[in-house]
Amino acid sequence: MNKRFIKQTTAAVLLTTSVLSFSPVAFGASTSVDQSISKVKLELSKATTHYVNPALDGKLASVDTLYTALNSVKKNYQNAVKEIKSSKLSQKEKDAKLKEIETLYNEKVTKGLAPYIDAYNYATKYLDPLLADIKAAEAKNDFAAVEKAYHELSYQLKGRTAILYRFSGKASRDLLLDKYKQPSDQKRDELMVPVTIYMKLVEVEKLVKEGKLDEAKKVLETIQALVEQLPTTGTSSFVKELVKTVDKVTEVVAPVAPVTPPAAGGGGGGGGGETSQTGNDLLKAALEKQIQAGNASGDVLVSLSGKTFTVKVKKAESTLGSFTNAAKPVFAAFKGNTVVNSVVVKYIAGGNDVIISNSNVNSDQDFEVVISKALAQVGLKEDSTLDILIDHDVTFEVKGTIDGKSFDDKYTFSFKENK
Repeated sequence: MNKRFIKQTTAAVLLTTSVLSFSPVAFGASTSVDQSISKVKLELSKATTHYVNPALDGKLASVDTLYTALNSVKKNYQNAVKEIKSSKLSQKEKDAKLKEIETLYNEKVTKGLAPYIDAYNYATKYLDPLLADIKAAEAKNDFAAVEKAYHELSYQLKGRTAILYRFSGKASRDLLLDKYKQPSDQKRDELMVPVTIYMKLVEVEKLVKEGKLDEAKKVLETIQALVEQLPTTGTSSFVKELVKTVDKVTEVVAPVAPVTPPAAGGGGGGGGGETSQTGNDLLKAALEKQIQAGNASGDVLVSLSGKTFTVKVKKAESTLGSFTNAAKPVFAAFKGNTVVNSVVVKYIAGGNDVIISNSNVNSDQDFEVVISKALAQVGLKEDSTLDILIDHDVTFEVKGTIDGKSFDDKYTFSFKENK
């Protein structure tokens, strides 16, 4: 009896000791882990607000204030992970709690706060300085420096600006794009033609030094076509200086000699009446004279600047027939004392030349017929409306003779809406 009583008493003491020893510890451990999880979840949920809230007020958050938040949330997240793994929770409970905070971390930090900081740093350390370099180089009319910065900017915009789209928060992303990406795109587009002109000027200089004058003149012709694409209003001093440089190079490489007027009373011999004009010069002069005859159509207005005919379409219903009628004075230059041997007509779309005609021309054939037949090959007929050609170009390259002198030149019809 006594022995049985002693055993029961001993068992009761051991059971009580076990409850007192282990239950509080297990409960305390679980409570501690839950508290850590709650704390880090609260901090994670606020991670994106550090840059999103300022954006809602139209301001970009500077990364100087964000690094503290990023470092804190990373540290507390890592501590919570360690605490969960070392706790006495079951493996199933550990996995569930780890997945819960990992999901929140990826959403708020990996796809939010961290990439925002990367995007902001990229914009301020790459795009902004490049724009500043270009501005300084333009102010000095330093063509070489502008070209170098332009190519670097183009490289950045083509291959690296994806970083600006990788973080969550539309308001912040739109602000960042408006402040840094959009001005960069605009500057690149603005400099595309001027930089190309400068690069070709460098090429001309190289060819001249190598004694390849004919090749240099051909490159110079492409430069003249590019100059005509420059804006005529609001031009910067940089662009104006570039055009002056083109003029100076032209005077050296391909000067246009003046026409020598006939000597007074000179008829017969005596050395009067000779000109040094080339066939291309004579053709251009003939075109300029003919364009002054006006338009044969009230729907379309054709004007000439350099080697570009601007075709302003006045009415939405204007047709290809309206264009050919309006351009009759232009085409009249190819009659009379002019013989056209061949014509290449190109329709320029998307920056690409599509050759739609390359044929010999009879000397008695109307030039407008050649153009019309060529355009018909791409589905443009006399009754086709001209809206399809607006903001596109049609070029024609002509070879032949005028007043016995050979010409080989290229002209462009640039179609514009008359606004």
